[in-house]
Amino acid sequence: MRYDAIFQWNMSPSEAATYKLAVLYEEEFHKICKDGGIDGGTYRRNTIPKRGDPRKSNLFRHCWKLRRETRGLLQPEQYRLYIQANLTIIKLNNGRIEPNAICGDKAWIRWKVYERWYNNKLADINHATPPPSATGVNPKIIREIDKTKKFLFEKCDGEPTVEKITSFVENGIMKLWVMTGKVSKYYVVLSPFVATCCKIDPYCESCGFDAMLIQEKTTQEVREYFNYEYRHEFGSPSGLAV
Repeated sequence: MRYDAIFQWNMSPSEAATYKLAVLYEEEFHKICKDGGIDGGTYRRNTIPKRGDPRKSNLFRHCWKLRRETRGLLQPEQYRLYIQANLTIIKLNNGRIEPNAICGDKAWIRWKVYERWYNNKLADINHATPPPSATGVNPKIIREIDKTKKFLFEKCDGEPTVEKITSFVENGIMKLWVMTGKVSKYYVVLSPFVATCCKIDPYCESCGFDAMLIQEKTTQEVREYFNYEYRHEFGSPSGLAV
């Protein structure tokens, strides 16, 4: 059986979930690379070892990291599409396919690009209203909004709450994140959570930027995209559409 290793190696629930993710990755890797041209080393790094503890493999370690990075961001049923999106985009761009390609900010941005395309296609098929479009919006702003969301979910160990964001603001760590580019200035200006715990204009000034300048760059399209991506801050259920 495909999941026998879970029992053979007495995996914990978290390890079992990671192993199942590694199985998904291996299946998608085989589909995308079915035309061959993969050397032995690359094959081994992208697959689960047939012998020995799979938890010691390169693939398992990166799947563990992926789960940690995306707590609350991806629903269980989305991981296959997430992996498929990253491997497909990398192959189309003649990139090197490795397990580390599913982790980090670049992987998240690839997913967001794919997800927007996928959701628009799905809405078209179902004759439904598509999510807010990023077309026509400065890609740099979209990347900032997307990366900030991933960063905050990771720092909050899941979906951010107003209490956690307030704590980040009050203990000064949010200011550091903003000044070092970890958190976008657009987030500070547009976030309902931030607005509940400080006065925006003086806080932005303390972070080294003018809130008015960001507001002037905030088009209706940017605001709609932000409101959709951060709908958990507006009282709407979070989680990505599928």
